[in-house]
Amino acid sequence: MSDLPDDMAERHGRMLKRLGEMSMALAEETFEAARNAKDPQERERLAAAFHRLSRSLRQTLALEARLERERHRQRIEAERHADELRQVRVKGRRDQVNASLTRLIWTEAERCDYDDLLRDLDKILNDEALREDFLDGPVEDLIERISADLGFVNEEDEEDEDVPDPSPLAGEGGLPEEGRMRGLSDASASAQPLNPQSG
Repeated sequence: MSDLPDDMAERHGRMLKRLGEMSMALAEETFEAARNAKDPQERERLAAAFHRLSRSLRQTLALEARLERERHRQRIEAERHADELRQVRVKGRRDQVNASLTRLIWTEAERCDYDDLLRDLDKILNDEALREDFLDGPVEDLIERISADLGFVNEEDEEDEDVPDPSPLAGEGGLPEEGRMRGLSDASASAQPLNPQSG
């Protein structure tokens, strides 16, 4: 009965249940017939038949219970196996994130902040590893999110913040107003006569 496919084990369970019900019904009928029999020999024959039916019923019930225990054991083993696989994956991802962010701390942080940042990283990773979605999504997204929690700013984001908004006074072509006015002044100067007294 061990290691049966789920559909086969379920079918066997239904058959054993039905067999037990039929055996019980027949045993009850045989018992009533034996109790009401007038002839001693007939009563003895029915009693022997009842004994055999009772023994068969007990075996059926024992087999049914054994099958159910086996199915329960297989469910427990499957759940334990799935949990072990998840723990392996969680540890692998945790180690990967820890290694990446530890290198970031050693290369980017001030020496006086190393211990505090490493402790914060360990605490954050412990909390993150308990989340149901810890294994979801790219590991790079997780590393980026935790690095932000530790206070490290993404260089691209930092560059975006340093770019000033275009001036509302900028002329066409994106020139600042000051440069545009200087260009107009230069153009006006070049349009005037070289000799103011001539003409």
